[in-house]
Amino acid sequence: MTETPRVLLVHAHPDDETITTGGTIAALVSDGAEVMVLTATRGEGGEVIPADLKQLEGDRAGLARVREQEITEAMRALGVRLHTFLGGTTRTFEDSGMEWGPDGHARPASSMTDDALCATDVTTVARHIAAVIDAFEPHAVITYASNGGYGHPDHVRVHEATTAAFDLAEWRTGRLLYVDTPAEAARRSFDPNQDGFAQTGFAAAETIPAKSPVDQIVVDQDVTSVLPAKRAALEAHRTQVSVSGDFFALSNGVGQKIGDHEYFSIGAGAPIPSETLNSGPAPHVLTGLDIAAVESQENAAAAVPLRRRRELRKPGIFAYLHSAVLGLLIAFLGTMQHLNVTVINLGETPIILPWGLMLALALAAAGLWHLKTMYRSSAPMLVAAVIIAVLSFVFGQPNWLPGSDMIVTGLLRSVVWLLGPMVLAAVFSFINVRGHERTR
Repeated sequence: MTETPRVLLVHAHPDDETITTGGTIAALVSDGAEVMVLTATRGEGGEVIPADLKQLEGDRAGLARVREQEITEAMRALGVRLHTFLGGTTRTFEDSGMEWGPDGHARPASSMTDDALCATDVTTVARHIAAVIDAFEPHAVITYASNGGYGHPDHVRVHEATTAAFDLAEWRTGRLLYVDTPAEAARRSFDPNQDGFAQTGFAAAETIPAKSPVDQIVVDQDVTSVLPAKRAALEAHRTQVSVSGDFFALSNGVGQKIGDHEYFSIGAGAPIPSETLNSGPAPHVLTGLDIAAVESQENAAAAVPLRRRRELRKPGIFAYLHSAVLGLLIAFLGTMQHLNVTVINLGETPIILPWGLMLALALAAAGLWHLKTMYRSSAPMLVAAVIIAVLSFVFGQPNWLPGSDMIVTGLLRSVVWLLGPMVLAAVFSFINVRGHERTR
């Protein structure tokens, strides 16, 4: 008997499910899949568009009730029978709010309620999501990429918690997908020169709020055939979304095209077959996923995803202690070594080989690159480079330390050594480093 695919989508607020994955949801339902949407909050902190509902803005409880009704209607439009809010009857998670940063992306609000999603530790949120995974037993789970789409802190928290829940759940889900839109697709979506945009009355975007993709886009789901359902679901979220023709706008009034393609990367689990990717992204979120194998849960206790990307973390105090010690060692050894040369006579012409300087710069480059790749951040590397430059300068001051002849500022070799590590660090800062993928 053919098993019916089950797909769980985890979103932060009512309307997110439709804006980012509404077409995929409708397509999955149309294909006969069983779809469940899990919404983390009721969007209590959202702005309100319609003038006749403006009194709800700031009325968190009142707006929550209206948005519950809106998502119920949106689920009906998309054909979804299973929808629930995170925490069920035992716990309520509230909208954390956000502010627009100077870069055009969302950032955490200056204040939030005690019950806000982002005020709750990730493990607690993850356990609630894991409970839903164990109850629904999905073959695939879909949520945001680590950039939160446009940086909304609740989107980022849902990404973190869902990724952790993928590990915490007893049920071994076959694939974890992240919504991740190509930059060019985002630009096309906000292009005010598209046919029909001028008639909407929406404003043109000054900046594109969508962040760059986090990982390789491996699924390009064409949802053109289900656009009417997606559009109807968008219209259901009337407190948050205005729809005009083929376009919609949020409370900022900036218009964008209703997406007829939805894009995904894979965070963990079964990859898209390489032979499929040879001709471009896969056409469906379930492409190459062995539903029967996931359903059987064979060797579930030992099952691991084929890959899991390690999330970026800010370097801690150990990283800076490490960089300081390494910087001191490189500064001392490089200063001691950099003046060494070998003179080779070619006929009557002496050739000076500054092997000491080359060795010192190689040592500095290796140490700085080690810090860059180990912590996947430029900050510890730059700390080490500054320490190398400062200590080398100190070594050259005759009135400060003995042995000032280790740095001779009149020699080109010493000048290169004084400046070289900082130049190397500046170059390395512009190189993007990806960590190795690991299994869980």
